[in-house]
Amino acid sequence: MNEKNFDVAIFGNGLTAKVMCLVALHCGVNFINIRKKEKKENKPDDIRSLALSSASKNMLKILGVNPISQPVEKMIVFEGGVSNDKIKGSVIFDSKELHEQIAYICEYSVINKSLEDNLSLDSKNSIAEVPISIIDDGNYSKIVFKNKNIIKSRLNIFTEKLDKDLQKITSAEYDLSDYGQTAITTTLEHSKGNKGYAYQFFLKNGPLALLPLKKIKSKNLTSLVWTEKTSNASEILDAKGGLEESLNQMCGLYLGKIKVSVDPVSFPLKKAICKSQLIDRNILIGDAARSMHPLAGQAWNQALRDLAYLADAIVESRKLGLDIISCPSLLTFNRKRKIESNAFVEGISFINTVFRSDSSVAKGFRRNIMKLVNNKNILKKLIANEASGGVLERPSLLMNEAAGSKII
Repeated sequence: MNEKNFDVAIFGNGLTAKVMCLVALHCGVNFINIRKKEKKENKPDDIRSLALSSASKNMLKILGVNPISQPVEKMIVFEGGVSNDKIKGSVIFDSKELHEQIAYICEYSVINKSLEDNLSLDSKNSIAEVPISIIDDGNYSKIVFKNKNIIKSRLNIFTEKLDKDLQKITSAEYDLSDYGQTAITTTLEHSKGNKGYAYQFFLKNGPLALLPLKKIKSKNLTSLVWTEKTSNASEILDAKGGLEESLNQMCGLYLGKIKVSVDPVSFPLKKAICKSQLIDRNILIGDAARSMHPLAGQAWNQALRDLAYLADAIVESRKLGLDIISCPSLLTFNRKRKIESNAFVEGISFINTVFRSDSSVAKGFRRNIMKLVNNKNILKKLIANEASGGVLERPSLLMNEAAGSKII
């Protein structure tokens, strides 16, 4: 490959990188997607499901992506409420009361296919190479690869957590901590219809979420995300039939007879926050900027919010003829999203900690808060609006408008 110049270089193989490629096309900029080299063996489908906010779903639709999803009619949050454990506190979010869909549940594999169907990448804007250095070169950033190829980019966008080599190359640093929990996820088939209801049960060792999926060939389906102490998660998964037996005992009241329809997967939960999202011409978004607890199901919505802000900055730089690094919207993004996203990650971590505590203070606090929220529609709407794209002014794509619509 000869040395080539690009407006943006997008690092990553996942959903966020693919959406960023669509954003680049939407904004009319020259881009290249730098992917990790993948092993050739067949990889199993990712069995996770994602909760898309209304704003996120509208954003994807503007970009030409409209995956099949299950609308959430109600989100029911309980402390307790499984097996014979009594309900100690509850909050119910009803889409009819909020006048907005709470969320749309969609399988990862369905979103991925929808993205790939709308994104055609070739050797001109996609490579699978390993960078060995990224050097500031005046108006560009020079990216050198192991095979000695070189490209230049005005902005490097990282969408996945940086490995040690990339952290060294970019001077990125993370604040890391371990939740001591593991998330178990799988798809459940069950006898009762889900009615579009999502459940979140706060239990002693972590939350258990049931997310409704579209019925397929008369099969009632729900996505499970169960967070447990790591030692307990291992025991549940190691015991033959242990997960299915546990779920029938715990959740049979809500789903009826439960069958685990695909092999479960598990992953340890860690918190990671990058100390700076913008370093020279390198910007970190989504999982590259933060890893959060899954209890709110907001990680990908936060990544899409990053992209929506970035899209406005790209359009602004083109309209004003500015280097994107000097663009006011990008500088505002760096400050605002750092504050917003860090507060979100820490807030979710705080909720996880409060609901795991056995202290009388924590018990009283969480039950009073749940009672207050459940009795005040204005608080429910504030929470729903923040989850959907932000209580304050939102970027254009999250307002169901083309990127940069508000820029003069």
